[in-house]
Amino acid sequence: MGIKVKYLFLKDRPDKTSTDLFIKETGIRASTIWHDRYISRIAPDEIAKDREISVEAVYEALDYCLENWESICREKDLEREQLQKEGFFQP
Repeated sequence: MGIKVKYLFLKDRPDKTSTDLFIKETGIRASTIWHDRYISRIAPDEIAKDREISVEAVYEALDYCLENWESICREKDLEREQLQKEGFFQP
């Protein structure tokens, strides 16, 4: 039996099909915070300021992504495949 983790700043969005969690009271995905930090190389305090969220929320999102990286990537790959099938990336 797995352990259910309680997040203070993250929640799921029943209106979305994504398993990626969102920062509460925003439309910001946890994986977007990861992208800001590790792809765009923005410091956590700057992410918090730019996105108008707490630094604690930034760190919680980063922790969530580290713990769930495989499922997040798998979901994004499936989404990309579906968009390609629908011709989304065609000029």
